[in-house]
Amino acid sequence: MNPIGDLYTGASNGLSEVWSNKVRTLLSMSGIILGVAALVAMVGIVQGMLGSMRASFESSGGVLRLEVHSREAPESQQHIAGISPGMTWRDVIAIGEAIPLAAFVTPIVDMRWERFIANGRREGAMFKGVTPDFGSISQRELEYGRFIADSDIDSKAPVIVVGSYLVTTLFKGKQSAVGEQVRVRGQVYTIIGQYEATPIDGLSGRRRSWNWEDRINYTPATTAMSRYMGNDKVDQIDVLASSVETMPDLIEQIQNTLTQTHRGIQDFEVRTQDEQMAELKKLENSFTYSLGGIAGISLLVGGIGIMNVMLASVSERIREIGVRKAIGARSHDIFIQFLAEAVVISVLGGLFGLVASVGLLSVAREVIPQGQNISNMPVTAMFYGFIFSSLIGLASGIYPAMRASRLDPIDALRYE
Repeated sequence: MNPIGDLYTGASNGLSEVWSNKVRTLLSMSGIILGVAALVAMVGIVQGMLGSMRASFESSGGVLRLEVHSREAPESQQHIAGISPGMTWRDVIAIGEAIPLAAFVTPIVDMRWERFIANGRREGAMFKGVTPDFGSISQRELEYGRFIADSDIDSKAPVIVVGSYLVTTLFKGKQSAVGEQVRVRGQVYTIIGQYEATPIDGLSGRRRSWNWEDRINYTPATTAMSRYMGNDKVDQIDVLASSVETMPDLIEQIQNTLTQTHRGIQDFEVRTQDEQMAELKKLENSFTYSLGGIAGISLLVGGIGIMNVMLASVSERIREIGVRKAIGARSHDIFIQFLAEAVVISVLGGLFGLVASVGLLSVAREVIPQGQNISNMPVTAMFYGFIFSSLIGLASGIYPAMRASRLDPIDALRYE
């Protein structure tokens, strides 16, 4: 008895049967193909999104960046919450003057989505009021012109630094829009600076960061407050720490300073980028488990399809099995032959699924908005998808193979 030889013979017979029934084989492996392709494509899309978010996180200050946001006062202070002025320009000045651990401080006056008009064209984009320190915190590079200066803050100048999106849509054919004018809600702003487009990924040749960064445009915070908002309120305050070691002291000093400017009311909170990174990790795990579950169910359905086809194949070939046993084939030879058929179907289905996933990712890059962020080769997902599909095929083929191997040769020869 030669187990290796028996395995080789059984596998060869299984392969021959698969090859001689190409249509049936293709139909039975279709579930595996779709399951693997869907798994790899979904993981590639999610990895691209999360990778872009990480890149944006790092380019916006990383772990050294703090954000101060408004929140409801604690329940114990609700009855006196009205004495707090809220988040204002005064808070920005206080942090900048009283806390030397804060390397850079800028308010964010969020005017949200606005319509920009120039050259007879209209385009929607985001609009925010900031100070010169924002340039050091965001770490983005200007392609043309300059960023907002202290003199712009002091004079409440009607100037704007635009992203590459407005340049390509409102000033078509021009590389630089510096010196041009745009109109927002009847107010005229002169372009003094222009951001370069989000960076190109050297491996894929595609844009790495989310396109929304190119759609954000900035004006002096004082201009936004006087011309647009009509008050000195700010939506948030961004602070860049001088070092990681000083972060705990910096947070404590910000809280103490704002407690004074808010007249003792704790209607603000300091958020660290560590918290945002933790949220990003939770989001990543959520996507991973959700997509893994969906892909697992898809592959399981494909395995059920393989089992059904193999059971039908056993029923069709009962007399053949009886003849083989009558001329000397052993039960384990029959078992290996049918199991080999199931494994071959699942392995080929996994391979075809990997090829299909590459095509799906290519289509997704062209069809999905911001599709350039989709990962090119999610190797880990491809590996696990192939292994899981092979194991599903192996498990799906065991019962039909056992049923075929246990047939009584006399009953099988009598079968009509």
